Formats: sequence, C-alpha cells, structure tokens
Amino acid sequence: MKLLQYALAAGAVSLSLCACSAAPTPTAPSAIVTADASAAADASPISGDFDSDFYRAFVQNGYESPNQLEPVRLLQAPLHIYVRTEDDAGRAIDAATLDSTEHALLDTARIWSGDTFGIVEVMRGKNTKEKVSGWLTVKWASAASTGRCGRSTIGVDGGFIELNSSGECSCGMTTRVYPRVVRHELGHAMGYYHTDNSHDVMYGRPITPDACNVQPSDRERLHAKIAHSRPTE
Repeated sequence: MKLLQYALAAGAVSLSLCACSAAPTPTAPSAIVTADASAAADASPISGDFDSDFYRAFVQNGYESPNQLEPVRLLQAPLHIYVRTEDDAGRAIDAATLDSTEHALLDTARIWSGDTFGIVEVMRGKNTKEKVSGWLTVKWASAASTGRCGRSTIGVDGGFIELNSSGECSCGMTTRVYPRVVRHELGHAMGYYHTDNSHDVMYGRPITPDACNVQPSDRERLHAKIAHSRPTE
C-alpha cells in the first residue's frame, strides 16, 4: 500500500511542506511516451492546453520521481466517506473541525474526479471503513510535533486519509486542520501526486498563510478531466 505524507514546516511565513514516502513502481520508458500520446489524444475534445510534463507529475509522480513513474491509480466511482469522530488516542474531535473537514471533502471530490462523480454519503463514527470497497476513511493522528499534517493512500479503494488533530496544522483558524490540507490529502487518496507550483492544491512545498483555503487550480481541474476521460485499464 502506497502512502503520501503532508508535513509541517516550521516558521511564521510558511507552513505545510509535503514530504512523500512511497515505494515506487517502475514504469518502462516506452510507457511514458504512450501515456503522453494517449492523454494528448484524450485531451483533444476538452477545452484547454494539455501539458505532458504536468500530466506526468500530477498522475504519475513525475515531479518527485521523473525517472521512475508510477502507474496511473485513480478512484473511478462515487465515494462513500467515513469520518472518525475521535483520534487514535480516543479523544473526541470537535464539531467545527469535523464540519470543516467534511465541507472541504464535499466541495473538492467532484473536481478531483474531473466532474465525473462526487461523494454520495458521509458517515461519522468511532470505527473505520478501511479496506471496505467504495469507502474512504478519514482518521486522526493525535501526536504533536510529528512534522506531518496528513498522509494518504494513493488511489486505493478502501483507503484512508489521516490528518493531524494536535492543532499544529490549524493555519491560524479555529479548526485543527485547514481546508487546503484536507483537499490535498483527498487529491492523493483519489490518485494524484505533488506538483511544482504553489497555486496548485497538490503543491508539495511550503505555502504562505494566505493560501490555506485555496481550491484546485485551473490546470489541476483540466488535467483531472483529461485523466478521467481516459478508458479504465
């Protein structure tokens, strides 16, 4: 199972540095050309400019691992979300944080699916739906000073998102995590990787405090549509 982590950067002028730890899956060089050509063809009926470098970064981890691309892993069906109401130490998560997290998931899932599907159900409780087909579980890590705001499985049916409940990742808000990190981890969970521009939600390096509630960029939206226009293999 592959995991990506969203780490915390110290300092008042930047926060939320993404650091990935994932066992790469080799992709043959010939497959890179095939993927680009296929994606470019799929992009033809979609308004916008196809960017092969960005596409490889976004859906195949080409930014952080350009010489060892990952296979495309995209969740392909409407999502059921299970949000745990307590952290891994059994402490309750406040209602404001749960509501904000749920809202960020709901307003972003359809974007990450290329406008093909969204979230059909959100359930809250103290259990988990990990490894249950069709479900994505949101859980909470209690440890402070771990250097991580979140981590996620990548395109795994029955996968999870884990968020830091310590308050270190509040970005000055009243909730324990800020919306962008929720959207970022949902992006990973639905199959996307880090990008190279701070305007992207999937950007994996420090951001400024005024960027804690941004939505996916235009190029993320376009290439999500392109990725989901391709036949499921």
